Amino acid sequence: MKILSLENCLGIYTLAFAHNKQDLLQATLSYISHNLSQLSEEEDFCHLDLQTLISIIASDSLMVSSELTIYQALRCWWKCKPEDRRPHFIELMRYIRIPLLTPKELSEVKKDWLDAKGDEIGMLYRSSEKRAQGSLPSLRQGMYSKKIVCVDLHVREDPSLKDQDFYVDCYDPLLGEWERLTALKSLMCPGCLAIGNRLYIAGGTHQDDSISDTLHEYNSFTNKWFQLASMSVPRSMHGFLAYKQKLFAIGGWNGSSVLATAECFDLIQKAWTPISRLPLQLQLFCSAVLNSKLYLIGGETLEDGHHQNSQGLLIYETKSDTWAQLPLGIVCLSAGAVAMDNGIYVIGGYCLSTPRPRSRSQNPFVTPVLRATSRCFFIKEDGSIDKDGIIPSLPEKTGASGVVRWKRRIYVLGGENGFRFNKAIYYWESGDNSWTKCKAKLPISYSGVSDFGCTTLNVPNSHIRSLI
Repeated sequence: MKILSLENCLGIYTLAFAHNKQDLLQATLSYISHNLSQLSEEEDFCHLDLQTLISIIASDSLMVSSELTIYQALRCWWKCKPEDRRPHFIELMRYIRIPLLTPKELSEVKKDWLDAKGDEIGMLYRSSEKRAQGSLPSLRQGMYSKKIVCVDLHVREDPSLKDQDFYVDCYDPLLGEWERLTALKSLMCPGCLAIGNRLYIAGGTHQDDSISDTLHEYNSFTNKWFQLASMSVPRSMHGFLAYKQKLFAIGGWNGSSVLATAECFDLIQKAWTPISRLPLQLQLFCSAVLNSKLYLIGGETLEDGHHQNSQGLLIYETKSDTWAQLPLGIVCLSAGAVAMDNGIYVIGGYCLSTPRPRSRSQNPFVTPVLRATSRCFFIKEDGSIDKDGIIPSLPEKTGASGVVRWKRRIYVLGGENGFRFNKAIYYWESGDNSWTKCKAKLPISYSGVSDFGCTTLNVPNSHIRSLI
């Protein structure tokens, strides 16, 4: 809302809270979340009633990098009427996430309460003990950033590398910097997705070329991996998508055949269940979720025991557990897909022409009429290609890249063009006439890499990671 300002937003929020006007509440809370420090010095902040104040400080959406900022806002409120508001100390401090304070910040809080009573002191120390036990409350929105993570960027053919050497690499698009997260193991062509601060890796190809059936979860807030229930079959070069607390593993290669099976992992029940079979066996397709539907674009199938390029599009309706098969009219393998602008952008990959390059691992995929392409196109919700959709071609031909959406940008990382691997990073922002090349490259010493897992993940800021 353009009318919101430091002078009026707290008054508008108070009215919206009193009358339960949700749209107005969300708009004003968003403004408050970005300007809490300044607003705490406004006269209207001092006049907030207790419940309205609690509704603000209890919010996960506050854009603060430190919990101390919220405590300092509370301190401003207390100081307006210290005698009247002291009885609310314990009640309000329950909304301050004390385990998220550094030792230095906690010391500052304790200095304010040198005259604290026994029960008040007890509450402060119990909260700080939770952090010592490794228990952290949920983070405020400003305490983490959405970053791009890549799984298995390393030379898997090197026999000296062990599982602990295959770090998850994390890229910050704002700073153009890389960092390492906790290692999992080598898994080429895995299913890779994230929900909030949790990264999920399903299947993939091991260093010995065997196929994995495992599902792992990484929690960036605790910096730990956990193994969940395995899929019913091993899968690599498959689709892996999330919708409404469910993970969908679709098609792929099991080590001996291309699959037409699909299954769904319920994050609440922690169990896999089968879903309807695909109309055909399929691998090496790109996929995305759009408006409750799962889209599988292109790929490779089997006909009479021979590998064939699919020129179709499959759409899975999650509500009815049914598949629809539509013609696409073009060959599209190992491309990237990103849902945005009420459609799906398809980026790069392989199209018909010359022989496809040798893969990084041994598998039965041999199609002698493909080449890397710089082609990008847009698919509408009904499955048709939008000829008016404006997205420029990539600066270079590339397939099997990491392709992800970060805010309003599409990033393309690494890949191969049939003759060489590359480690460049490009992005395109909706409305731009061309792709932008980043100064940063994939954090590897060799020429490049393809067929790695790539997605975006909420990662805690360094200030918070120091507490883990």
